[in-house]
Amino acid sequence: MKILLFTIAIAMIPLFASAAEKSSAKKGVCLGGQSGESIEKQLESLNISWHYNWTPTWKGKKINHAEYVPMFWGDRPWCHSGFSGLQVDRSKMQTSPLLTFNEPDRANQSNMTVAKALEMWPMMEKTNRRLGSPVTVHADNAWMKEFMKEAEKKKFRIDFICVHWYGVNDPDNFINHIESIYKLYKKPIWITEFAIADWKAKDIKDNKEKPADVIRFMKKALPKLEKLKYVERYAWFTCSTKSATLGNSGLFKDDGSLTEVGEFYSKFAK
Repeated sequence: MKILLFTIAIAMIPLFASAAEKSSAKKGVCLGGQSGESIEKQLESLNISWHYNWTPTWKGKKINHAEYVPMFWGDRPWCHSGFSGLQVDRSKMQTSPLLTFNEPDRANQSNMTVAKALEMWPMMEKTNRRLGSPVTVHADNAWMKEFMKEAEKKKFRIDFICVHWYGVNDPDNFINHIESIYKLYKKPIWITEFAIADWKAKDIKDNKEKPADVIRFMKKALPKLEKLKYVERYAWFTCSTKSATLGNSGLFKDDGSLTEVGEFYSKFAK
């Protein structure tokens, strides 16, 4: 009997190991910074399948099992300087996504008119990449609706819709919002930034959405995102744990190690 139990235990070890290593193909993260050993370690600790950093290029080493997705952030010199490197052979279109203009409806972000975004869109198409839509503060606002309407008239190619969402611990409301965006545009969705936020908090101690609340949100929302076929990918937004609004959603402590929230996100597979 002892020999049999030992044999069973040995046989089960690789099963548990492979399960622990296998991440969701949808799960990713947005993390600023071009490269650096500390950033690379942080990315690897999250057990993700993809990542981006709001820029056209990643200058660090390839992260284990995680694809880097470039972004053409807006009409800025540093975006244009990396443009030639974004172009791929047409045969690689389906496996080479590109994120585009980041919050063009905000003055302190890419700050672009709908007309300017439409003017630049043929440039995006020339990359031969699978294209994400501009990502506005709210995916159903006037800027985005006008852009999508005019892009359709011009027969521009937009392969998936990008969404930002920052709200309270209400996973049903979040999922309902994502479903409404899908019904509005009828295209696959990437949630490129989302996190739990307390917009009324003046400092982190005042933030009513505690790490435990964030984890409860993740426990309910992430499995639902995995089941929704039209949700192709999602990326959690992380910032300093000292941020009054978003600190309790942070994935990393000041020393780069995982927070309680980060630990949960890292272990989530699907």
